[in-house]
Amino acid sequence: MQLTRLVFAGVLLTLPALDGCSKRPAEATPAAVAVSPPSVSVPGKPPREDARACDLVTPQEMSAILGSAVVGAEPSHKSSGKTECIYKPADGASPYVEFSVEWGEAETAMRAAGAMGHGKPGADDPYAGIGDQAVSVGTSLWIRSGEDFVQIVFSGVDDAPAKARKIFDTAKARM
Repeated sequence: MQLTRLVFAGVLLTLPALDGCSKRPAEATPAAVAVSPPSVSVPGKPPREDARACDLVTPQEMSAILGSAVVGAEPSHKSSGKTECIYKPADGASPYVEFSVEWGEAETAMRAAGAMGHGKPGADDPYAGIGDQAVSVGTSLWIRSGEDFVQIVFSGVDDAPAKARKIFDTAKARM
């Protein structure tokens, strides 16, 4: 009896698969046809996958924002879906800023921030109003901009909230 039930269940499970195999390609429904959206290019903006953090905020722009000359360099390690630039003086340790963008990762990052006890900033938070959402996590500022996650890490930077706003606004215009 048990074996009969197992065989019957197996037959029932395979019937839909066999039915799908018996259709001729011409009978495929329109929903089964994959259509990729057209690639849209905005003049002056590189496609997201080609955008470089050191181009979203150039070393010259970062120098002007920080009030001190810095050079920008990409880290030797690369990550898929992420672009990063490290700005530091040619000589010395500060000011130092790490700026990165992870395409499509904002929801995950902000969920992690919430799990760490960092919620939405209050009205008196100096980072309120930067991007769609901004939270301070140690020396790092996490920003949600649409579906993208922007992170700015500061060291030896005076008035970080005002400078963070300028850095984000400069990059956002090119994202």
